[in-house]
Parts: sequence; C-alpha cells; structure tokens
Amino acid sequence: MAELAWITLGRHPQLGLTASTIRDDFGSAHQLLLNAGFSTGHPDFAYVLGDCGPDEVRATLQQLYSAVASHYVAIDDALLDEGMSKNPAPPRGSESVRQLAPAPRQPDGRADLAEFAEGLSARLPGSWTVAVHGGEADEGPIPLSERVWDYGHVSWALSEFTTRRSAVLTSDSGIELLISDRPLREREFLVAAFEPRGTESEATTKTPNGIVVSNDPVRAASRVTTRLLPQYQEAVRETRLSQVATSVAAGQRVLAEWDAVSDSLCDADHWPLDERYGLRQQVRDAEMWAQFAPFLEHGPALVAHAEETLPLLDPAERVAGRWAYRLRALREALDGGARVQAEFQMVAEALLPDHPRSKAVFADAVAMRNAEGWHYSLTWMDNARVLVDIARADKAPPTPPTRPLRGQRVRSARADAARAWSPHAARQITAAIEKNAGPPAIRFFNSSRPPRSR
Repeated sequence: MAELAWITLGRHPQLGLTASTIRDDFGSAHQLLLNAGFSTGHPDFAYVLGDCGPDEVRATLQQLYSAVASHYVAIDDALLDEGMSKNPAPPRGSESVRQLAPAPRQPDGRADLAEFAEGLSARLPGSWTVAVHGGEADEGPIPLSERVWDYGHVSWALSEFTTRRSAVLTSDSGIELLISDRPLREREFLVAAFEPRGTESEATTKTPNGIVVSNDPVRAASRVTTRLLPQYQEAVRETRLSQVATSVAAGQRVLAEWDAVSDSLCDADHWPLDERYGLRQQVRDAEMWAQFAPFLEHGPALVAHAEETLPLLDPAERVAGRWAYRLRALREALDGGARVQAEFQMVAEALLPDHPRSKAVFADAVAMRNAEGWHYSLTWMDNARVLVDIARADKAPPTPPTRPLRGQRVRSARADAARAWSPHAARQITAAIEKNAGPPAIRFFNSSRPPRSR
C-alpha cells in the first residue's frame, strides 16, 4: 500500500497561508494546492496563498478539505490554532481586517482512554496498575513507540501518526501493555506489549504483534486474554530459550579455555605452581556466574513449563535423554544459586559506602559468591540444554503409528466380511466362476434331482 501524501498548512504574518508537502510521489498534493490557488516560487516557502481576505481563506481551506477526500492525501493543520476559523494577518501597507469570531470547537467523539484502561486492567488476569501519559513529555527518555514489541499494524500506526494520549498497564508479573488511540478510528484502541526489559530478541523471533480492540472493556479484555497474552508468553519463552542456547555455548567456551590453561599452571601432580592459578580460577568463576545469573530470575518459569510439558512427550525419548533427572538438577541449581545470591546481597547491603574498606570487602564478597556459585553454574550449563530439547520435541509433529491399532484391525475385518456377503460381491464371484468354468459334466442318469452324496 502506498504511503499517504501530507499537506502541512501554516500561517505567516505577511504572506498569509503557507503550505508544504511530504511524500508526494505522484504529485497529487501539488496539484490540489495549485487548484486551490496556492502559488510556488517563493524563496522560503514551497506554496503561498498570498494576500487574501478571511472569506477567501475559508473558501480555499474548504476546497482543500473536500478535495483530499478523493485522493490519497492528508492535511496537517496543527499549526492553525483553530483550523478553518483562523484568519491570516493583513498584508503590509493595508488596513487591518476585522477578525472573524472563532468557530466553536467540535466535541471529541473518542472514548475516555483513562476510563477504558482502568476497566480493561480490572478484567485482565492478575493484578495490574495503570499509568496514563498525556504526550511525548510524559514518556521518559525512550519513546513508548520504540519499546513496543511489534512489527505490524501498531508499529506502523505509532510511527506514522502522533499519539496525543496513551496508557501503560503493568502486571504483577512484569508484563507491560501499551494502550493508545487508533488513528482515524474514534471507537477503537490499539493494544500492544512492550519487549521485556533486559531482553534482546533475535530477528527470527515471532513478535507478539498488537491488536485492535473496541472501546468496550469487556470485549477488549477477552481479546487481550485469548490472543495477545498467549502470543506474548510464547514469544518470551522462545526468546529465553534462545538465551539458554547462547549461554550454554558461552559456558562451554569458558570451560574449554580453563582446561587449556589449567594444566600449564599445575605440576605433574596437578598442584598449582603459583598464584596465577588462583587468579585464573577467579576469572573462570566470574565468567560462569555472569552466564548463570540472568536465569535466577526467569529460569524457574522455563523449568516449570518444561516440567508441565514432559508428561505429554514420548516416554522412550524422555528416558533416553534423562530429561526428568536433568530438570531436577536444574531446579536444584537455581535454588542453590538463589541462596548464594541472597547471602551476597545481605553482605552488600550491610556495607557502609563511606567506609575506607568498603570496596575491598565488596570485591571479596563478589569473589566469594562466584566461587560458591561455581558448582551451581556448572550444573546449570551441563543440563540447561534439556530445556531446548523439550521445547523442540513439543513442537515436533507426532509420528504416525507403525502398525494399525487393534480397533482398526477389527473394523477392517468386519468391513471385509460385510463386503464379501454383499450382492455386488456375489455377482462378481458368480461371473468369475462362469468365465473360468470348463464344459458341463455328463450325467449318467435321467433324473432331474441331483444325486445324493454318499
């Protein structure tokens, strides 16, 4: 679909009404402005209406508004304070023109976004908080449109149109939803999810594109619950699993580098030669903890989902991969890592920032946490691949059975028997017998009755 061509209108104290065009690839906006009476060739403005009275300005704007309806052109008159009712300033050297009274502002037919957001949040599963934003100044350093996890209609609408009001819904589980007015539709809203903080999704991840809902909170909550939230959870899970694969690969590289240098730092009896062994070991512990620490927050959800999916998979594949045992190992690693992190957090919070030994004590606490968490980090890296394997097995299509079921064999045998006793089958058998039969047998008696068998 071609993009809209835009006509931006403005006012100049001496030149009167001015205009400019954007994305006018086919010249439709240019021709409309010329037909309305605008002139070109001014050094500072692309189109200028010139010295016109208020009635002429009103007629020109009315002609423009009626003409763009049949073209793929839109008008941006935000610079005109009251749209058609605003009059340009009188030209220099002429007497002042009596200003017309401003036309009353038309009532806004849109539904109350704050009221809609409150009604929607009350009907969504879980506990939600609502924050209403009045414009770009309330959005913070990062615009809300750039945080939307969407490559579809919502992303296009937010990039092409200016959103004057929006609301953010935040759940107790950390899910954030954006609600904004749908452009050119007064009774509809756009609802989209934000990408989770601290998450970088890959280009192959299927994003949970936003949806269009009506201004009825009941119907909107049903669509968000049954469509948007499941897609969001699936996209988050896919992103987390991708991070699992990346962290496992990084952990394997850390172990390979440690194995490559650990032998050179030990003697023939595997005793450390000098302090370089301990320093290199601290580096290894820190690198492994950095790969393991992010999963202390969202790892339990991945393990819980895998445990729910496990009974539905092939028993032979479960046993061959030792999936149940590896899931238990992951659960123990997460519990141990959380305990180590909580102990470190208690020490960090007890330190006094102004104390001269605070930095040294903090560094020792970090090294101690990494060393105590080495076992849990290693356990996670050795078994985390099972999460990817279970997700892949869950998405794989079911394999067809190698032999028919007993019920199918019984039905097949009954069907064959029924077909054998049918009149059509009897006629086929009789025809085959007559075709392959030999000459009739010679009878040695004249009786019409068949001979009795012995």
